[in-house]
Amino acid sequence: MANAGGVQTSSTLNFNIGVLGHIDSGKTSLAKALSTTASTAAFDKNPQSKERGITLDLGFSSFTVDLPIHLKEQCGQAGYERLQFTLVDCPGHASLIRTIIGGRRRSRRAITTVY
Repeated sequence: MANAGGVQTSSTLNFNIGVLGHIDSGKTSLAKALSTTASTAAFDKNPQSKERGITLDLGFSSFTVDLPIHLKEQCGQAGYERLQFTLVDCPGHASLIRTIIGGRRRSRRAITTVY
């Protein structure tokens, strides 16, 4: 799709959601279960994360759905056809609070997991 200036634009509206919670509350498992696309750092692929058994850095993954009817009325004129949810999987250990805050700042909303 091209805009008025002839520049190629996306037909997918993106919405970032932070996945937050205490260590071992299922954040990464939830993100993995929901996602259809993952970055190279998603789902604790870092060797140190695997060794220690905890998330050490932000992980990014996503899934896409058709744009809901109520949003088509607001966003359809802009040419959006799909809605992509990008999940920002944050660490849960208190010693990684700066990384957690960084992940939350990249997100419009958050899912908090409780175990």
